[in-house]
Order: sequence, then structure tokens, then C-alpha cells
Amino acid sequence: MELRLPLVRYLKDEDWPDSITDVTAVGAAAFGELLGERPDHLVHVYPLTQEHAERVRQLTGITLDLEKYDYFLEPESA
Repeated sequence: MELRLPLVRYLKDEDWPDSITDVTAVGAAAFGELLGERPDHLVHVYPLTQEHAERVRQLTGITLDLEKYDYFLEPESA
């Protein structure tokens, strides 16, 4: 199964994405390790919190602004 890994940003208390960044190139193994899931079990929507922020920055170059936004990894079949 081919997996696409969008990192989705929402303004706090909003239901529609503010931005979507494809982080598939980082790989399911890296995100599985970060989230405590086997890479082939990345099937849910995963909230990214302060505990994930530094590793997300290292993996993607994206700095999470958790004061203003909520972030989620939303894996989907490609």
C-alpha cells in the first residue's frame, strides 16, 4: 500500500485546514517511530503536540507554532 503523509495545519478552533504540506518524503518509518506506531499501521489522524515539535522540525524543517495552530499528520492511501 502506497502511503501519502500530509502534515495539516489548522488555526485553533477552526475546522478547515490553513495549510497542507506533503511530508511523504520523510517516510512512514520516521513518523511511525515519532508516533509510536508501526509504519504499516499509520492509518489514523495523529495530533502533533509539543512533545513532537522538535523531532518534526528535525525531520521536515517545519517549526510548529502551537500557540496559534493545531497540527495533525493525516496519512492516506495514495
